Amino acid sequence: MDLHGKALYLTYDGLTDPLGQAQILPYLLGLENQGMGYVIISFEKKESFLAHEQHVHKQLEGRDIQWIPLSYTKKPAVFSTVYDLWRMKRAASKSLTSAHTIIHCRSYLPMLVAMSIHQGRKVIFDMRGLWADERVDGNLWPQHKPLYRWIFRYFRRKEKEFVQQSDALVSLTQDGIKALSERYGSRILENKSTVIPCCVDSELFQPENPPLNLKRSLGIPEGGKVLIHVGSVGTWYRLDQELVFFNALSALDPTWYFLILTKDTTAAAAIVNSTQSLSSRVVIHSAPHHEVPSFLNLAQASIQFIEPAFSKRASSPVKLGESLAMGVPVIANAGIGDSQALIQEGLAGLCISSWDDIPSAVADFQRMRFDSNAIREYAIKTLGLEQGIAAYQEVYTKILPHD
Repeated sequence: MDLHGKALYLTYDGLTDPLGQAQILPYLLGLENQGMGYVIISFEKKESFLAHEQHVHKQLEGRDIQWIPLSYTKKPAVFSTVYDLWRMKRAASKSLTSAHTIIHCRSYLPMLVAMSIHQGRKVIFDMRGLWADERVDGNLWPQHKPLYRWIFRYFRRKEKEFVQQSDALVSLTQDGIKALSERYGSRILENKSTVIPCCVDSELFQPENPPLNLKRSLGIPEGGKVLIHVGSVGTWYRLDQELVFFNALSALDPTWYFLILTKDTTAAAAIVNSTQSLSSRVVIHSAPHHEVPSFLNLAQASIQFIEPAFSKRASSPVKLGESLAMGVPVIANAGIGDSQALIQEGLAGLCISSWDDIPSAVADFQRMRFDSNAIREYAIKTLGLEQGIAAYQEVYTKILPHD
């Protein structure tokens, strides 16, 4: 069933960020194809905006999508966010017309804005994850500081309001919905919750021969096997434990190389240098999002270790779907959303229960054999972009006014 309506889409993440390119635009372009029109208000970081503004505009050409990019402010902490939200509210109030019957909010901060301006419009709380808990678990809101303690309590109160007052709620994981049910009771979520994991564009992420000499340009010999890390290395990401895995893997088979593909190259180098790693076979490189498939094409395995915490029950790593869509098996750890269930069900890699299990996991991995085509087929069936767009289409269909 085609959609017919207009929505205001609010996001604190930028469309020019890798996350915006992977997890915002593809869905909205797909929904626009189904008949939805959009005004998108986003916050753009200066460096990303300068590099990718034209790329975004090109994708929006001829579409019923108006993009209002606002400049992201980072300092001073807390006050800059309050200022940004004031600017978002002002831009949203100016943009809203009677034709906009839905406000779609990506995460918690835009929901604050929506709650103050919706005036009877339907509101989608696309929560993504347990954001306030994530800020505490990642020590971004240290609870020994009274200001951050107050902010956390404020957002926990608001979370209940968002869940109660939204017309539809989207979680990245089944475990995220379960966590909210444990917190507020399951009745609050009845008939309004949908699970939509981080999906992947299988047209962009598809196996093919990597560009000639790409491997050589990275200093990896033709016969070298590649273990790859894609994305950030700070806060949650346990690159240190990934290096422990790589070192043990190299000890068994010295043809392995570790490619760390990240924009955080300085931080990655510092972590590599601070560990007892085989740095001569560790390669650190940076690449824009649309080039990531070329590097995944070099890999025999992808490693994604993330610090487990309560908030991570609601997390769906973008790079899990991207790796699996390339037919690349994933080495991950338990406690991160639905990742373990997906990897096991798809026979798509290896999941460890604790860092102490790394030595035995390396030995297990060496013995395992994977079917790349089957992994890709499974990824498309469970994490394909088309599945995500169809799920969002159902959410919109439920709350759009019907003639």
